[in-house]
Amino acid sequence: MYDNTRLDAATYKSKQTLSYSKLFICDILEFHGPEGTGKTEMLYHLTARCILPKSEGGLEIEVLFIDTDHHFDMLRLVTILEHRLSQSSEEIIKSCLGRFFLVYCSSSSQLLLTLYSLESMFCSHPSLCLLILDSLSAFYWIDRANGGESVNLQESTLKKCSQFLERLVNVYRLVLFASTQSIMQKPSNSTEGPSSAFRHPSNEDIDYRPYLCKAWQQMVKHRIFFSRQDDSEKNNKFSLVLRHLKSNNLKKHFFIIGESGVEFC
Repeated sequence: MYDNTRLDAATYKSKQTLSYSKLFICDILEFHGPEGTGKTEMLYHLTARCILPKSEGGLEIEVLFIDTDHHFDMLRLVTILEHRLSQSSEEIIKSCLGRFFLVYCSSSSQLLLTLYSLESMFCSHPSLCLLILDSLSAFYWIDRANGGESVNLQESTLKKCSQFLERLVNVYRLVLFASTQSIMQKPSNSTEGPSSAFRHPSNEDIDYRPYLCKAWQQMVKHRIFFSRQDDSEKNNKFSLVLRHLKSNNLKKHFFIIGESGVEFC
């Protein structure tokens, strides 16, 4: 039923995309956190890892990136690729970008129509294994205003988007990364101090208040919480806490963002 090229590429990629977690085909992950905590940079990191050739330590597979915030920076991605290539050239960069597809959406209804139109693309690109959506929460306030007093109307389009995303993931054996932004944050605890960086991760490290539709909440398998380290001198040190929602296991990692992209500490 499925093309072997897609299945092989997805299986290989799913085990290697993130250095700190084993992923499998049909995994759905949510990057959650306030603005400016490294979510989009991490998506650049994943994208570069996937589209780089195998000879350069990449996975040499195709990526579809849906940008709803209109924040995507192509020059930033090219810069990261240049730093990761042992010998950068225009030809190699073009080859990498040939495995990258970028789509812009300006409303939840446009996102839904875009998702409906993607099936033919997945059919014709068997090595297209990674789907990225940055961000799923971009139209939350607009949809809420348009839905009036009815929660069902407010969530109607996003619910359809979520259900169709799940279908795409399962039918075409994809891995999906979607970012969401914190709209409410708990007050920071100023008494924690630098020693908090060495604690075993706990629920105290997680600031999450669900506000998107239940259809999305129920399909996510891993949720990754991003935050900025207050004790960072240059203010470019970040942390993430990975939670496997079925087992509730937590893993905490630190990373910095430099000119060459994400570097884990």
